[in-house]
Amino acid sequence: MSRFSWENEWRLQELKEESFVVKHVMDKTPKWVSLVEKKVPDTLQHTLEAAFTKAFVAVFEKGVGIIEKTYRKDKQILKFKFNAQEMDKENFNRKNVKRFERQAKRTVGKNLVISTVEGIGFGIVGLGIPDIPIFVSILLKSIYEIAISYGFSYTTEKEKLFILKMIDAALQTGDDLRKKNMDVNKLIDRYYNEERSQEQEKETDEFVTELQIIRQIDTSAQALSHELLYGKFVQGMTFVGVVGGTADFTCLKRITDYAALKYKRRFLLRQNPERMEDV
Repeated sequence: MSRFSWENEWRLQELKEESFVVKHVMDKTPKWVSLVEKKVPDTLQHTLEAAFTKAFVAVFEKGVGIIEKTYRKDKQILKFKFNAQEMDKENFNRKNVKRFERQAKRTVGKNLVISTVEGIGFGIVGLGIPDIPIFVSILLKSIYEIAISYGFSYTTEKEKLFILKMIDAALQTGDDLRKKNMDVNKLIDRYYNEERSQEQEKETDEFVTELQIIRQIDTSAQALSHELLYGKFVQGMTFVGVVGGTADFTCLKRITDYAALKYKRRFLLRQNPERMEDV
């Protein structure tokens, strides 16, 4: 493997991540929000938070298997393995990295279409809150498929924590975005170092992780409820709700764009020539 080509790819990756931060660091509230924000009841924020929390808990406890039935997981895994074999044959280069990126982008594109249809469909009939479990399922399905595209699991406790932290970070603005983005990168480094040392069980306390997940579910639910507050309010109005329904698409795209960047970062760390020299 050429260390120079890996370093080029790593620099490009960091530029893409910084571009995401710069793009979203300023809060760009849609103009239509100013027309409805005074009409939103104070209790709606808490109602949304509770709904998102309940949806996350339901999926993590018993919904992963159901979500996996909505896409061909085995086929996705085989595609990743094929891409990995091609990289082994041809060594690390831009063309091979693109194979993994294309697989991730295809899954994201497909799920964005599903989210758009779901959000606008519920908006037409005037339903906002009832679609939250569906939205969370589509969101997690999208992230799961991105994870598979880069060769990562999503079922362990620490991977659940990672997913929740990505969702939270992706929806922040200003200094909060920069801080939480750094926190996600630190978690990536920690997971990478544990993987290298092959001491995951010793270094990762499952009980502590479970407690972190419980707290992070609340934090991520709060971030989602804040992001979708006005959209869900408008989505509850028949026909006019189409405008609010598009908020699902915008939110999902922002999170999946971020998730794709972070899983690729983890993937590139696995290809780090320094690691290969240690093996």
